[in-house]
Amino acid sequence: MDFGSALEIVTKYGLQMLTARPGSSVTAVAVGRKDRGSIVGATDFSVSAFVPKKLTETELRDAGIQSFSSLYADVVGAPPTTVKDVDVVETGSPFEPIVGLVIPAPQHGRYGGNPPTLDAQKPFASLRVGIGVTNPVNAYPAMLSVGTIGFYMRDDNDNPYLVSNNHVIGRSNNAQPGEAVVQPGTLDLTTTELQLMPTLAILQATLQVAEMTAVVQINFMTPSNIPVNTVDVALARLTNSSRSTSELHRLTYGGSIRAVAAPYTLDPTTGALQGSAMVYKVGRTTGYTEGIVTNVAGTAVLSYNGNSAYYANQIIVQDTSDNGGPFSNRGDSGSGVLNDRHELVGLLFAGSAGHTLVNPIDEVLQGLKAAAGIPNLTVITA
Repeated sequence: MDFGSALEIVTKYGLQMLTARPGSSVTAVAVGRKDRGSIVGATDFSVSAFVPKKLTETELRDAGIQSFSSLYADVVGAPPTTVKDVDVVETGSPFEPIVGLVIPAPQHGRYGGNPPTLDAQKPFASLRVGIGVTNPVNAYPAMLSVGTIGFYMRDDNDNPYLVSNNHVIGRSNNAQPGEAVVQPGTLDLTTTELQLMPTLAILQATLQVAEMTAVVQINFMTPSNIPVNTVDVALARLTNSSRSTSELHRLTYGGSIRAVAAPYTLDPTTGALQGSAMVYKVGRTTGYTEGIVTNVAGTAVLSYNGNSAYYANQIIVQDTSDNGGPFSNRGDSGSGVLNDRHELVGLLFAGSAGHTLVNPIDEVLQGLKAAAGIPNLTVITA
């Protein structure tokens, strides 16, 4: 199947494939390739369905679950032309936003094991990309959470801003302009730190690094309306504090953001997808990890505290064999994803046990500029 045909099917029928059959195990649909390798350079594409666990035909029949080939035929109105036109990918778990666990106090600190030597979960004297952050308003001290700073931006007046997910610093649409953003995230505070900062006011006075500026709204599904989302992102202006802003282009574990990547495009002559196959990110929880772009035009329905949101046009990343674990995990939400030229490809916001969903960077930047009413925001690079 050529790219245009696969893209048309995912764009036109993706939501129906996710919602047409109650009980279906399909959690996302995207354009990929049958061998599940890098999509960059490919000329033969498939419609990929993501499921928490792959089942045999017998298991599907015994469980009363329709196979993806059959679902595809029902929704599209014709069966796949060849076996290469469809693929089923096991994710290990459903896709979900991957903010750090929001847990009741006094449980706290370093969830998931000991941090690396360079600890992205601690307070940073010089703010960088990839360190822990959160908006504690209406939660602290009863509840603790954490996400990641993805990158920084400037306006025409040289005011700097940090960027993370809406569900990390925007309180999933509920944040108001001026609310405090603190670093590190409250989930990373030690017992002693929690005792020294018993109230939200003391916490803000001690750890605030930014104030909320704008949130790109997540539009949730209703019985009568299914709006399309492409980003989960929010913006906060850095405030005067003791933290240095001289390293805003730097990644926590070394290196710098060099530029903003161009969108993935199709070569008009060869029909091959162009862009960078290899990507990496620096996040609060899993630190530096490498991945491979296996799918584009990803379509998924995600749950935010019981509300469902439909996402389209997402990049899907799979961890590489060189990683000691997954590409991302809880607390990595908001991480910037870069290619092998150190260009921003997108903003990490959700994942499963084996795959990560990434908002395309062009959609992220357009959304932020419109929501903030600042058309000349630019990414801070080296």
